Amino acid sequence: MRLIGLGVGLIATILIPFALLLFGVLNPRHTIAAVFLLSGLWALVFGVLMENRRESLYYSGFGLLVALLSTAVVIQFRYTLGLELLALVGLALVQAIFRPGAAPRPKPSPG
Repeated sequence: MRLIGLGVGLIATILIPFALLLFGVLNPRHTIAAVFLLSGLWALVFGVLMENRRESLYYSGFGLLVALLSTAVVIQFRYTLGLELLALVGLALVQAIFRPGAAPRPKPSPG
């Protein structure tokens, strides 16, 4: 049983940075980065702690990709794209190895 859904958490992760923008704590650029970071972290936490094991890897991987988009404020955009590509390759490798929900691979017959 889930205590909170993915959508409710994502709404909060979007509204909190915009409230901080209205209070003058964040500027518009940092607000966008905060939305990406908080949304990605929420999807990661949701995938790890609240979602069933079969879909956990997908939510966690997606959360990592979204959270990495927030690095565009700190580093050059091309490096952010490079990190995104590395994360996509890593996520593809992890999913190919663990393959959640897939039947186990047959063992080769000796001979």
